[in-house]
Parts: sequence; C-alpha cells; structure tokens
Amino acid sequence: MGGEGSIQSMIVILRNNKKLLHKRNPFRRGSGFERLRDDYRKFSQGEIETKTVTKSQLREIRRKVIEENRKENIRIWVIGIVVSIFAVGFTMMGYKGIQNYEAELDEIKIKKSTDKYLFYIQDGDKWLEKGHHHNAVFQYLLAKRIYPNEYNVNYRLTLTYGSWCKYNRTGCAEGKRIYDNLKVQFPEKKELEELEKYFD
Repeated sequence: MGGEGSIQSMIVILRNNKKLLHKRNPFRRGSGFERLRDDYRKFSQGEIETKTVTKSQLREIRRKVIEENRKENIRIWVIGIVVSIFAVGFTMMGYKGIQNYEAELDEIKIKKSTDKYLFYIQDGDKWLEKGHHHNAVFQYLLAKRIYPNEYNVNYRLTLTYGSWCKYNRTGCAEGKRIYDNLKVQFPEKKELEELEKYFD
C-alpha cells in the first residue's frame, strides 16, 4: 500500500515537536516556582541547614554595603554636577544667542531709521532749494519724528521757518520756539546767531 512512508515521517516529526515542547516548558516539574516552593517548605520545616554568621562577617558585610552606598552616592553626585554644568553651558549659549539676535535686530532697526532720516533730510533740502517751504517743513518734521533732538534737522527746520516767516509771515512762532531750544541745547554753534535775524 502507498503512503506508509509519509505517515511514518509525520509520526517522527510529531514526536520531535513534542520533545521540543517539553524542553521549552517552564512549568515542568523541578524548575521555576515549584522548586522555590519546595525549597521554602524544606527551610520552614528545618530541613535546610543554615549557617550562622559571625559578628566579624556581619561587620564586613555592613562595611561593604556602606562602601557600595558611598560609591553610588559619589557617582550620582558626579553625574549631577556634569549634567548641571552642561545645562548651565547650554543655557548661557542660548542666552548669548538671544542677545546677539536682539543686537542684530536693533542694528537693522537703527539702520532703517537712519536711512529714512537721511532720505527725509535730503528730500527736504531739495524742496527748500526750490522755494517750497511747506514741503520742506513737512519732510523735516518727518525726520525730526525719528531723531527729535538731532541738531541738523532742527537747524534746517529753524532755517526754513525763518525764511518762510521773513517772506510770508508764516511759521514765525514755531521757528522761534525751535530756535530758542537750539540755543539752549547747542550754545557753542556760531551759525545759530545768523538765524536770529529771521525772528526779530
């Protein structure tokens, strides 16, 4: 009859698989929890001999435990100090980075403000040359809004208001006010004396 060889090989394979399962079974007798339970039972019944520990052995065990604890504490302290140093270092680097970034932003703002200021001054000068006092004053006031106490813009405003006052009798009070402030702030400027004639 056919098929006996294949049946025989199946039986052999099943036996081998069973043997493998027995080897891997953690709950077989004599291993794991069962062995521990038996050892505990023997110990509680006095069947396992226990050795008494001498005082010197106890002192040695205690010394070793204290030494291990001391080493562990030192290791923890060293790790803590190293981590703290790195944390402080990274924090300082981050803080310096933020400061540098803020300084760069401030420089950009100052440059933009200065560029605007110079543009308004130059544009005001062009209008003043053409005799358009109103437009010149407007540009100078925009420049003064950026740097209110800057001498050049205040001098130009005084000059423009002064000539406007002399020829059109307009802006005299405002020009005189700026002129008086300039004399107080910059008494060393000799060219201011020439502007006084506009406000007599």
